[in-house]
Amino acid sequence: MVKFKFADIGEGLTEGKVGAINIKVGDKVKDGDEMFSVETDKVNAEIYSPCDGIITKINMKVGDVIYVGDVVVEIDDGKGDAPEASPAPASTPAEPVEEEKAAGVVGAVPISNAVLPSRGLPATNNNAVNNEHILATPIVRKMAADMKIDLSKIKGSGPNGRIMKADLLAGPTSAPSASGPSIGGAPITIPNIQVSGNVKREPMSSIRKAIAKQMTLAKTVIAETTLIKNVNVTKLIEIRAQLKGQAEKQGVKLTYMPFFMKACAIALKEFPIINSSYDQQSEEIIYKEYYNIGMATDTANGLMVPVVKGVDQLNVLQIGAVINDLATRTRDRKLKADEMRDGTFTISNFGSAGVEIATPVINFPEVAILGVGTIEKKPVVNANNEIEISSILPLSLTIDHRLIDGADGGRFLQRVSALLESPALLLL
Repeated sequence: MVKFKFADIGEGLTEGKVGAINIKVGDKVKDGDEMFSVETDKVNAEIYSPCDGIITKINMKVGDVIYVGDVVVEIDDGKGDAPEASPAPASTPAEPVEEEKAAGVVGAVPISNAVLPSRGLPATNNNAVNNEHILATPIVRKMAADMKIDLSKIKGSGPNGRIMKADLLAGPTSAPSASGPSIGGAPITIPNIQVSGNVKREPMSSIRKAIAKQMTLAKTVIAETTLIKNVNVTKLIEIRAQLKGQAEKQGVKLTYMPFFMKACAIALKEFPIINSSYDQQSEEIIYKEYYNIGMATDTANGLMVPVVKGVDQLNVLQIGAVINDLATRTRDRKLKADEMRDGTFTISNFGSAGVEIATPVINFPEVAILGVGTIEKKPVVNANNEIEISSILPLSLTIDHRLIDGADGGRFLQRVSALLESPALLLL
């Protein structure tokens, strides 16, 4: 008898929602047959039988949320009962898996759920904080370090008193019970939501919960500011029109995004601070010498951000082909987990939704994001002091002000603008 457990199907995932069940009790299955599918905050995944046998029990139904380690299907493989798993040594008790996932809007950040010794927090009032014997996962310890919270003052609500992210946001145990999220240990009171009419409640989807966590993390940790510039893209429109026919012959639907990505890749090489991350634990800047650009993609299930890898090594049509493929599979939720991670910079095209200007949220741990608005025809004064109608594109660059000064952000934005105004440079 095989007791099939739901396993981690992508770095750090701990739960999934059952999308479809293709088996029933009494069915004969073969090794590799698809049994059911799971929807996660990143991708849809098909789960296959590990052996030949007969389905004897199904411990789930469509819509259920299942967790890593749950026995979801039992299969009679003709070999009798499976032996009990060996217990963990007494000196190292087995710990339940914390119900957290590597949340990501643009690709998740791989996060292990193993309980590791703390690297410690910055000293407070000249007294070092020792958190080594506190149960908390690395993501909780990292958040605590970023927020300068002493974990010893937090009461854990998880298994065996483990500290969860919700406990961290709730603040120190000495805080008033009405307190909710906190910054630097100072509680913020969140009033209860009062309603006076008919309402409908529904649970948040896995993707929406992941987005909420990632946005909260970004807005809590990053000191951001936004720079805005209008760009004359009249020539860009012309050159795209000239290339569309050639692109279609190669099976590529050529949008403006490949030009935006190529311009950003060139500028990122010239301004490496924009392609970096800040390791707050070691107080080091990590300069990334690869250029993987994410594109925020609107789907029926929520915002997802597939990543085009090695943009600097591709030409515009090659970038377009990759974008077409990723966009299609993103909407169909057929992306692989590694296609939404390792981004170094992100572009958000809210212009496709008819929005002219917006200030997008940085995808932590990246340090900048480019927002692209709607292209509109406007009167401008040309070099001969004549008024002419041109196509104007508003760009907004949100930067992490801890690392990037406004002047450096401005120079990067100016370089991207110059490349889009002279798009022939992107084809060299």
